[in-house]
Amino acid sequence: MMIDLDEAGWAIGRVDPLGAPEAWSLLSPEPDARIDEARWVHQARTFFRAELALSHPKSYPSGATPIADAALVDVAPKGGAPTRVHVVTVPIDRAPAVRAAAVAAVAAIGGAGMDALVARARRVWQVRAAVPEGGDPRAALACAAVLASVYLAPIVPPDEAAIFGVKGARERLEKRGWRT
Repeated sequence: MMIDLDEAGWAIGRVDPLGAPEAWSLLSPEPDARIDEARWVHQARTFFRAELALSHPKSYPSGATPIADAALVDVAPKGGAPTRVHVVTVPIDRAPAVRAAAVAAVAAIGGAGMDALVARARRVWQVRAAVPEGGDPRAALACAAVLASVYLAPIVPPDEAAIFGVKGARERLEKRGWRT
């Protein structure tokens, strides 16, 4: 897994959304693509018993943020070996298939207030579900759970017809043996 980055750590070239069936997709009301590593690390440690680190730091020297970006994130359960996951973020208008998957997932659960969250979404954050060979398959969901807690974003999973928030992510992690 490789991403070309500039001196600020931003992805170089076109960043496209991942396909909805290949990623944990989050719909955030926040419009910008700023990655606040310190906040991500704090959320991971505090709420998910996880360690998290960007493979390459991001900086925003002029205060601007990219329109779309990508990052490689190392995620591990507390005291465990890290697994590298691929994170992508794009404005929601660049990810119509993800928005359609979210609308279908909301319909599958009868709304439950998630319809309002999807309607307010301005940005999509995605974590590729597949991890490198030998990696912890829970790492992608753990990263998605952290991002959901940071961005107050519902999660559309790659493999089920549902949409859920942080509590649902926590439950799924615990079923997979990740203590939160």
